[in-house]
Amino acid sequence: MQLLVAVLLSVSFSSIVFADVVTVHQCKQGPLPVAVDVTGCRTAPCELPKGQDAAVLVDFTADRHLTALVPKVHASFGGVTVPFELPDDRKDGCQWLVGGMCPVSRDEDVTYELRLPVLAVYPSMSLTVELQLVDQDNTVATCFQLEAKVV
Repeated sequence: MQLLVAVLLSVSFSSIVFADVVTVHQCKQGPLPVAVDVTGCRTAPCELPKGQDAAVLVDFTADRHLTALVPKVHASFGGVTVPFELPDDRKDGCQWLVGGMCPVSRDEDVTYELRLPVLAVYPSMSLTVELQLVDQDNTVATCFQLEAKVV
């Protein structure tokens, strides 16, 4: 799975948000999404089965005009944060908007679908995944951190 993204869990209790069906945490930059739905997960840590794609729906409201969306994923585990490289067909976030497309207007409600392959060779571990959706100016349009477990 390619949702292995994150920053260490050094967030305060006040930064915890109860999203659609799973609890996510505030990033250092960018607004939280309105809701995050991880298929098969109702409470964190979300289990990410090896050999399958993890499916995540991210609902957010654009706070400005967006002509591009680039997903950036990081995983944090054992005190280390590493970027997670998405497959080429998943690097353009505009292609993964549910029922919409870029450009996105200010105040428009948007749903982005992230599908990350969790490879069978990944070690079983607990981690924090961070997803940033970055716009045409390399500014974070929305971001969240999620506790997860590769199983």
